[in-house]
Parts: sequence; structure tokens; C-alpha cells
Amino acid sequence: MIKSIKLFFIFIFAFPVLATAQSIQANWQCHAAIVEYTHVVREFESPEDEETGSHEVTVSWPSSASPLYTRTVTSYEIGDTITVQLVPLVNEQLLALFGVAMNVDLNDDGTFTINEGSTYPTTEAENCSTYATVPAVSEDGTWTGGTGFTHPDDPNKYSMGWGISLSDVFAQFGAADLVGGAYGVDYGVGTDMENWGMVTVGYNDEAHTTPTDLEIFWEAHDGTASGLGINDDGQLSDFFGVFAAPSDTVTIGNTEMYLGYVHPDTMLWYNLGWTGSDESFSIPAIGAGGNTVDPTDPNSFQVDPATGDTLPSGTVLANNGYLFDPAAADGIPFSGDEPLAATGYFFTYNFLEAGGIFPAVLEGLLGAGLGLEAALTGAADSVAVLYVGADTSAGIAAAVGSALYNDYIACVGAYGEEACAGVLEAGPTMALLGVQQTFTDPATGEILDNRVDDSGWDYDPEYGTGRLVFEVDNSCIIDNTTQRVQTFWTNTALAELDENAPIANSFELMGNYPNPFNPETKIKFSTERDSNVEVTIYSLLGEKVSTIQNGQLSAGTYNISWFGQDQSGNKVPSGVYFYEVRSDNRTAKGKMLLLK
Repeated sequence: MIKSIKLFFIFIFAFPVLATAQSIQANWQCHAAIVEYTHVVREFESPEDEETGSHEVTVSWPSSASPLYTRTVTSYEIGDTITVQLVPLVNEQLLALFGVAMNVDLNDDGTFTINEGSTYPTTEAENCSTYATVPAVSEDGTWTGGTGFTHPDDPNKYSMGWGISLSDVFAQFGAADLVGGAYGVDYGVGTDMENWGMVTVGYNDEAHTTPTDLEIFWEAHDGTASGLGINDDGQLSDFFGVFAAPSDTVTIGNTEMYLGYVHPDTMLWYNLGWTGSDESFSIPAIGAGGNTVDPTDPNSFQVDPATGDTLPSGTVLANNGYLFDPAAADGIPFSGDEPLAATGYFFTYNFLEAGGIFPAVLEGLLGAGLGLEAALTGAADSVAVLYVGADTSAGIAAAVGSALYNDYIACVGAYGEEACAGVLEAGPTMALLGVQQTFTDPATGEILDNRVDDSGWDYDPEYGTGRLVFEVDNSCIIDNTTQRVQTFWTNTALAELDENAPIANSFELMGNYPNPFNPETKIKFSTERDSNVEVTIYSLLGEKVSTIQNGQLSAGTYNISWFGQDQSGNKVPSGVYFYEVRSDNRTAKGKMLLLK
């Protein structure tokens, strides 16, 4: 099943009809975008949810396609955040890397056109696996405008609300009241206008004569108001396709170092089947959280370049990995409550086998009329006899059955039967530990025979033992997604074709005029062929200030206007600036002086 879900970038059609005399009519090229998606777990609502939806992430062995055993590794509650995805395409190079090429004609009459040749990335999901595609797009639509104001600290800038009123492809947004309204009261989350937008327009002068750049922001949520994430009946039907789980490459190694040098039980490292191996672990631990962040140790963390957040190092998203758990429910390593203690804290075939046999035998014996303690003893014996003779297994089983029975009765007396079913789940672990104890030297604590602990190697089908490598199943986590999008656009009309110039016979840079200048100068050049032309401004130190042209131009002579602004529309200081004109693989450079 292929199910189209949210657009990865929806920053194309969001433009307002002006409520004032401010014009934003032009051809616009997108040169940067910052997109944030927040996926939140919701209730089941649509038939699509019932068909494939889930609140759980599971793993299977030996594979998702042919599972012999499946285990839940994460369970989400309604309202939990699954993930927050930040996509900072902050320049033209990153947009190109993602295949984004957006060119839009925006008209003051409330219409817009997405021009041929534009592309956008979107996400689709097949078999609960979310992936990106980059289709072409062209469409006509309409937009609405809201109230606005001139910036008090920059009279060349004007901000106002905007929204989409008609589009066959994209979400519907309202134009926020930026003058009389307030976020959280009149627009935004929890209001009647949860899907809202605004635009900031940069002009070449305080009279707002020519628009030079746009900065557009909107916030949209799945639902009928936006048209996102719903089926034909208006029911929420979207999901986030999970095919990989948070994991890490460091927990196993860090645990071994801790056991070898810090843990007070000096025999534990020696007794475990996997410690002391000459081979390092190349397979990650599913669900592990990475290094403990130590501000004094730069190797323990990394800084997210987009958000500045400090994150544990060593984390990965993995499709395959071990289940390794030395801490279990209480979060304290080696405290005694770990189900995987007998198999080196790895989920191995021995543990899988014990975990399957014990409850099956217990259920069968209870169904045959045996009392609980006798049934627990029989179940423990069915596990122990796999490793030792019948006489030894009977003794192990009697001890395990008695201990489990006493624990269960004590729990029922304190909390009731419904709260105590989990006590019996310790049966497989206790049976394996009972076997292990028979081979432990009581004087030294050394395990003399490690036949239970098969954590020293990956699963070997010939011997039927070893660590199991699980595959993360494709899970359709039903979600409600919020998207917050900030995009940046340049007016391509600043590239004026000089129709009076002679026919261009070569690529030539003719300088800029006026020079020195304030506030505007025109960079003049010619190209004898259709080509992709990029005009970039640099500071005296070689730092990029702005790209004022980046797109296809036909043969001819052009004047490209620069208004002394950086890529965000901020005025730059007086000084010397360099400009570079590229026509395909040809380059020409010039120098100019801005005086204020």
C-alpha cells in the first residue's frame, strides 16, 4: 500500500493578497528554507488507522519478513512526541542537494503560478516506511492577505498576515492579524486559526517602491482546516512510517569498560560470555541512548548545528541491532532485576528458547489441573533439563518453583492478582540462573561452565545458540503532524534585460554603475547563450553576503540590481565589496564601493 502523507516542503504556494498598497508582485526564486516537523501520537480515528496503524515500535528475529519472534521495544501514549525533524536548507547549495528548485509568479490580484521546472520534495509511505520523493510541480492558485506594519527598526521592511485560499495540492492557511491579534489568542495553537501564516517583504527604499526579497513563515496542523493528513471522509488518517529505531554504538563497549574498571563485583566481567573478546562490536544496541554527556569531555557529546542542542555522541538510527539491557526496569545496571542476566544481558537464542518453553508448559500444566506451585516447578524443569540431567534439573526446578510461588503470593496479598501477573514472567530467567548457579564455584564466584550464557557470539544455526540480531519492523505510528516552515525568496525581476544593447557575442562583465553607490547599483554583463547565471556578492574578507541572481537566463545583456542588503534583507555597512558572475562554467569578477 502506498499512502501519500505530508509534503516535505510546502513553502511554494503561501502568499497573501495585500490589504494595503504594498506591492509584492514579481517572479520569485526560493533560495533557502528551514522546515520543522513535529510528529505527535494521536487516537485511532479512520479505517486506515485500524488497517495498519499502531502505537508501538517492534523488532523481529530473524527478519521482519519471516519473523519467528517479535518484541515491542517502544510503546507510545496518545500525546507523546514521536520525533521532531528539523531540515535546515539554509542556502542554494542545500536546496539543490535536496532537489528543490522553486520559481513562482506572485500577483497582487491574489493569484499565483508555480512555473514549469519547479520541483519539491515530498514524503510517501509504503508498507509503513516513510521515504522522500522529488516530483515536479506547476499549479495556479489564490492567496489572501491580512493586516501589516512597517518595521520600526527598518523602514524598508513590511510584515503582514498571509494565507492560501485555493490550491489543489497544498494546505489551506489563514492570514494572521499581525496588528490587532496575538499568537495563542487570535491565531496559533488552541485558537480558531491554528493554521496561519505571515510574510515579511524587503523593499529597495522606504517608499516601498520595488520588492527585493520575501521571508515567509507558516504553521499548519493535520486536520480538515488545513486539508493535511486526512482521508476523503475528513478523518485523520496520517502516520509516521518507522523503519529504524534510535540505537547506539557505544553502550556495549562502555558497559564492558565499566565492568572491568569500576564495578565492585570483579568476577562479573570475567564470568560474562561476551567480555574480553578481541573483536569489537560493529552491530548497534537497539534503544540505547548514547554516551552520558560530560561537559568536560567533548567526545561524550555533539552539538546540533541547526538547533545548538547538546546531544549524546554515539547515537544512530538502526534498522538492525542487538537487544542489550544491563539495567532493566529500575534503570540501575546490575541491580538484580535484569531478565537477560543469565545470557550476558543480551537477548540470545537461549533466552528466546527459555522464554517460549516456560510459559507454554506453565499454561499447559495449569490447564491440566495442577496447582500453581507444581505448575511453576514443572515449567522451570522443562527449561533446566535442556542443560543438565534430570536429577539436577528437578532440584533446580523445585527451588525456582517455590521462589516464584512465594513471590507471587506475597504480591497478590499486597496488590491483588491483576497487578502481579508480571511476577511469573521472571520464570525463564530464574530457571536459567538456577542452571548457571550449579556451575558456579561458591568460594570464588567463578562460573566454571558457561553453557547457559551464549552471549559470546552471534547466532549460529548449526549449534542453535548465540546473540540474536533483530530487524526493526516497519511500524505505522498514527500521528498528527505540525509543520513550521520559514522560507526565503529573491525577486528575479532585478535582472533587467537591456533590449537596446547590441547582440551579445560573448560572456562579458561590464562592471557596475554607479560606483561608488548608495543605495543601489546595477551589475552589467552579457552572455551569448542560454545559461544558468549566478551573481554573488562577497565582503572584503571573502565572506558571502548575498546571491542576487541564480537561475536560467537567455542570451542577452543584463543589469542586476543590488540594494546593499545581505541575504536576509539587512542593510550592510559601507565598504568595499566584490561580485562574481558565473555563466555555467565561466566566471568574471568585479569590485564596488558602498558609501553611506
